[in-house]
This record gives sequence, structure tokens and C-alpha cells, in this order.
Amino acid sequence: MLQPVPEDVMEPPEYFNFAADVVDRWSESDPGLLAMQWISDQSTTPLKLTYEHFSVQSNKAAALLRKLGAKPGDRVMMVLNRVPAWWEIATGVLRAGLVLCPCTTLATAKDIEYRLISSAANIFVGNQASIASLAKIRKNCPALQVVLQADGEQLPGVIRYQSAVDGIATGSPTAHKTKKSDPALIYFTSGTSGPPKMVQHNHISYPLAHLLTGTYWLGLSPGKLSWTLAEQGWAKAAWSWFATWNTGATLFIQDTKKPFSPSETLDVLNTYPITNFCAPPTAYRQLVTKQMHQHCASNTPKALERCVAAGEPLDEGTLEAWRAMTGLQIREGYGQTETILVAGSCEGVQIRPGSMGKALPGVPLHVIDDVGRPVTAGVEGEIAVLSVDERGQRTPFVCDGYMSKEGSLSHKSRTRLSSDGSVNGQWHLTGDRAYQDADGYLWYVGRSDDVINSSGYRIGELPPPRHTTVSARRSHLGNIKSNRSPAFSLSGPFEVESALKLHPAVLEAAVIGVKDHSRGEVVKAFIVAEQSVLEQQTPEKLKKELQEHCKKEAAPYKYPRLVEFVKPEWLPKTISGKIQRAEIRRRERESARTSHL
Repeated sequence: MLQPVPEDVMEPPEYFNFAADVVDRWSESDPGLLAMQWISDQSTTPLKLTYEHFSVQSNKAAALLRKLGAKPGDRVMMVLNRVPAWWEIATGVLRAGLVLCPCTTLATAKDIEYRLISSAANIFVGNQASIASLAKIRKNCPALQVVLQADGEQLPGVIRYQSAVDGIATGSPTAHKTKKSDPALIYFTSGTSGPPKMVQHNHISYPLAHLLTGTYWLGLSPGKLSWTLAEQGWAKAAWSWFATWNTGATLFIQDTKKPFSPSETLDVLNTYPITNFCAPPTAYRQLVTKQMHQHCASNTPKALERCVAAGEPLDEGTLEAWRAMTGLQIREGYGQTETILVAGSCEGVQIRPGSMGKALPGVPLHVIDDVGRPVTAGVEGEIAVLSVDERGQRTPFVCDGYMSKEGSLSHKSRTRLSSDGSVNGQWHLTGDRAYQDADGYLWYVGRSDDVINSSGYRIGELPPPRHTTVSARRSHLGNIKSNRSPAFSLSGPFEVESALKLHPAVLEAAVIGVKDHSRGEVVKAFIVAEQSVLEQQTPEKLKKELQEHCKKEAAPYKYPRLVEFVKPEWLPKTISGKIQRAEIRRRERESARTSHL
């Protein structure tokens, strides 16, 4: 049975500070309660740190930042690897009423420059590598005043965090009296179709509202050990941080500079008592190969209880393979940088493979039409979360908006209308299309801007529920309507990509529509194939095999008429690993233009 929705989330207090109201409270109630177990490439014996440790150290970090001239509302950019200092400083930033701007360590000097200028950050916290990158562009960032180094060999001209914070006296924890509406975090979106945008969150919309993520989706509580595979600059790392500490659970952190290794991941799950595991679908796909099945047989997870995934829908083959390996199902979830996890397969919700689950308890999520009205079951529309309720109050589940360099906020929104046509609030638009079945399960269709129109077909039609049989799935297609067009259902390339990924020769796939004289557009697939397969058969033979496979798995008119095999590095991706279809389309247009010169 699901726990009742916490009242503090639904009706947040006027003042809230994550450091004081979460970290300090856990520290006071149980000084020995573990907040983190940390390992690194150099040390596999876990460093165990309590909530009391982070209460004390974040208080000292806040005092240090104030000593360096930081004032409430100032922005602190962090480009730092997964060392404990990241959480000490980040919690200290919130404690002091400053605004945290996390950024991935994968960022180049150009990335850092764009983010520093856009955010007008006053303080930069980094490691040896990110500060070396900063040095190349620092002269272009006039707002930057202080640089703190928290890892790596000491660089000249910067303040060493550990030495500086050690010089701060330990005192009783205090915190700036932050209002719930005060800005707390700025995240940069991935930018799949343009430069990254700044997403501003307040002290509720991430720091407190992720209590729902931890409670309902992750199933966390004191004593649970939770491991999330996410770079520190990604929003999912913040999901993990706030969800875990709001519930009094323990973060498991691996600070590694090595690339992702499926076998090492299984070894970590076998060695440490990790109970909760969150990974992107790409990681799960690499974890369920035949070789990893064999590896897992002799290296079974030590204490694993719950597995979750978000970022993109998982294919049914991966879901079934993981269950066969571990005996555990993967609970899928859905959210964005702009929101908390707003839908998922939570405790008490029967898992339906391929569905993102149901709206989280208390979250006003709906599939809506073009005028802001919720659609009926089985009708495709846009996923939307209520951002302003009927009282004119902002809900706690959505960001404040997109911040411009000048500091103004904009929104992707649509007016909510009552049945009588009167205004009844405001929707946050996700840009994702889906439909909801009669039982309330959400089924992803695709991005609103990724539609392919070929010979009058909008590719593809809505994917049916995965829990039905194959014959039922195909007959089910005729029962689904789109509110956008009486003749066709809208979708993006997701269904075609998913069908291709079911083939064992396909590692990655990206699908776009390209111009065609007779059909308007045709489907083109860019495929990263298993090298061993390409060595055994010609690309032309594999192409035909994949086309026939796609006709069977999706529908005959959806198959890719054009197939190009590419190297993994060819696929353009955002800094968080999402494929940039807009960039692929640009390349194709440029290629077509030059071929006609």
C-alpha cells in the first residue's frame, strides 16, 4: 500500500532550507546515520560519512563562501568530480542562500565559458582539470570573482578548498532563512535542438519535492544504500541526492575516471550491499549481453532489491533479460530537468513493460490536447504537469522557468481550461507525446518535433501496450486516435529505433526523416552495429536483414528505406548522452546541398 503524500510537499512551508530542514534534522535525530558510502579508483574500502558529517562540513562550507564575499542569490558553478566535497559544498551553497549551478566534468572550456557567462556565476568550484579549462577562458567571464579547487594537484592562483575550510571554526549549524520561492539551483538543459537553456529551480521544486521520487519510485528509507549512474552535472544526480537524503537513506558513490564497464558495474553490485540501483537504458542494454549473463552468474548482486531506469523507454528485450539475470524487474520512470520524477512504476503499481508507469501520487500530470484540456484514454496528446493551480499558486513539482541572461523567466506553458471554458491554471509542457490507457498507464510516443511524414503516413502510429500479445498489439493500432489529425497518429522515430534495437546486431540507432521526391520524406536509420557482425556479412546484407526485421517489429511502411552504418563517435550527442537528431538532420541537409553543387 502506498504511503500518503507528505503534506509538506503538497502544501510547502513558506520557508524551507534543505541543509537545515533535512540534513541537520537527520543529524540531530541520529548522529550515526550514514549519508554516504564512497569509493574511488584508488580506494575500494568505502569511506563512510554520516549526516552529522555533512551537517558540520556544509556549515563550514557556507561560512567559507560568506567569508569569500558571497551574498544570498549569488551563483556558484560546480565542475567537480564525485568527491565528498561536492556534497559538502553543494549543501553549503543551499545553506547560505546561494544558487548552485552544477555542470558535468565532461564540459569543455567552451562549455564552461557559455555557462559562466549565461549564469553570471561569481564563484567557480572545480578540480584540476576543470580549472585548467577555466584558465583558457576566464578573461571572458567578468562576473567570476573566486575559484575554489576541491580535487587534484594544487594549481596556482586558486584557493584550496580543504585548507580553507579546515580554517573555519566548527559552530552550531545555521542557515539563511530561504523562502520556498527563492532560487536554489540552475541546471542547463541538454540542448538537443539548440544551445542549452538555464532551468531555474526554487528551494521546493527539487530540494523538497524529490521526497516523492525517493519515497514512491526509488522506495528509499533509512538503511537503504542507493547507487545512481549519473554524472554530477546531470539533473539525475540531483534527483538521487535530494531523493536519498530526504528519505534518510545512504548514497553510494563511486568516483571513477574510467569509462562505463558492464563487468565492473556487476562487480560493484556483487561487492557492496547496494539495495537500490538507478541506471540509464543504455547501461542496462550493455549489462544484459550473453557475456554479462555469464559474468553475473558467478557475481550475483549482493543485496539488490530495486532497479529503476529513466531517460528513454526501455525495450522489452532488455527488461526481460535483466529479470532473467537478477530476478528483478526494472521500474521505469519519467521526468525532466524541469520537473521531479512525475510518473513511474511505483511500489504497488503493477509493472507493464514499455510503459513509463502512472503519475506519481499527488502529481497533477495529464495528457492534454492543443487547447489545454485533458484527453480521454487512448488518445494521443502532450504530457503536461500543472505548474500553476486554480488558486494561482505555483505547484511544487515544476521549475520556476527558463532564465535568460538578463534574469527574466520564460515558460513552456499552456492555459488549463475548465469544462466551461474558463481559465483554471497553467500547464508546463514537456514536449513529449504519449497516451494514457484505461488503467492510467502512460505510453511514450515521441517528441513533438520529431515527426516523419512519408507518403501520407505519420511515422509511427502509436505503439500499443507492451503487455498485450503480438497479434493484439497489431490489431490495437486501429483503435488509437490522435487529437492532432483525424487521419493519422503522430509520433517520432522512437518506435523505429526501438524496433531496430531489438536486433542483436544493433548497438545504437538514430532515425530521422529525409527529403524524398516521390514520398515527401523517407525514414533513414543511422546504425552503430556490432563489429563482429559486420565482419561476418556485408553491410548490404545486414541492411536488408534489418529492414525485414523492422517491418515485422513495427509496421511495413515504417521500415528505414535508407540505412547508413556509422561509428559510435559519429552520432552527435548532448553532454548528457542524448542523441541530437536535429544535428543529424542538419548534416543531412548540408550533405544534400553539397551533392547538388
